[in-house]
Amino acid sequence: MGCGTRFATGGLFDEATEARYKGIESVNEEQARLLPLARHEVCESVGPEGVREVLHTALGWDVVGVDSQEPVLRPRVHRYLMPDVQLGYVELGGDVYLTYRIPDDRHVIHAPLSGVAEVTLGPEQYSLARNRAVVFGPAARPSMRVNAGCRMLVLQIRQAALEVMLSKRVKDGIVATPLQFERLMDFRGHAGSWFRGWLFMVQELDTPGSLLEDPRHARRSELLIMDTLLDVQPHNYARALDERFEATAGQAWADPRWATFPRYLREAVEIIERNPEEDHKTKTLAARVSISPRMLQIAFKDYLGTTPGRFHRDVRLERVREALLEASAGSVTVDRIARSFGFNHYGYFGGVYREKYGESPRIALRTSPEPTSIPHQRSGTADRDDERTRRR
Repeated sequence: MGCGTRFATGGLFDEATEARYKGIESVNEEQARLLPLARHEVCESVGPEGVREVLHTALGWDVVGVDSQEPVLRPRVHRYLMPDVQLGYVELGGDVYLTYRIPDDRHVIHAPLSGVAEVTLGPEQYSLARNRAVVFGPAARPSMRVNAGCRMLVLQIRQAALEVMLSKRVKDGIVATPLQFERLMDFRGHAGSWFRGWLFMVQELDTPGSLLEDPRHARRSELLIMDTLLDVQPHNYARALDERFEATAGQAWADPRWATFPRYLREAVEIIERNPEEDHKTKTLAARVSISPRMLQIAFKDYLGTTPGRFHRDVRLERVREALLEASAGSVTVDRIARSFGFNHYGYFGGVYREKYGESPRIALRTSPEPTSIPHQRSGTADRDDERTRRR
């Protein structure tokens, strides 16, 4: 088994974690087990062809060329697979230059923990070390030169999963063009907090008995790392997310008391706010935030003065009203908008809407100013207002 020096974390870990991972000049088989993600799948090989083998087998990269003058090259890749995210650790074992192709369906982030990596994509060149990373989109064809001391974390995220998450956060629910991130990521800003979350996942996965061994908690961490990536790294939908945040500034998570809410209540509110069209029953919502239904009901009553079901209904009504006021009567119907936010029974919807706003939903639609895009809805829905229009 071949393995080089340990990486230095440069303050990104706490002292205990940094002491765990740094300062080993050469390692034997016993010490190699302490490398990031070494408790999980490990792929090792020898020589330039071994570089091609481990990167393709473990990460799915199509390595086009490898060049190295090292007499002995012992590359290794560790990985941990989740449904939408793959965590990896790459150590090529010497000075290596390679060209490769990113998989067609993934965004890939390279983050050196030690040493230097020089990355080139077309006319763009990036020098990566601690505190800097690079984000490549699907099917990118970069080249990379790493020195012998370069040890790197790699994060691969499925494009489809990111775009599903993005669609739940943009105003109209439509991701019309592929998501594209700005390539260079600087960990000295907000992205540093995001990166520490990534490092925390690695650390926990290296700890026997970690909470992340439970698939439910691992899934939450996976969703969090994807969701916050959309917040900290610039991309072509960043402005749409900012506008969405401003439009929902009056919602529960913008309450000045938000930080005092119990953790499980904040999580439950976020689940409802981000996906109001889904059927969030109290029992299933409580299970998702790891609390009993009774405790969740008490928290909603004590902090928000309502029940989970009524809060969910009110969020749906607010979203419907916003959409009605922004839409045009000639381009969309009340029933279609209501159904897109989970109101599948028009009679019930009309009643609760009048109760809350004191008017028919059709009034809000008629008084709306300019035509605009309509919210995303499920196909095959009935459209009662269209039927009424035809009868007239």
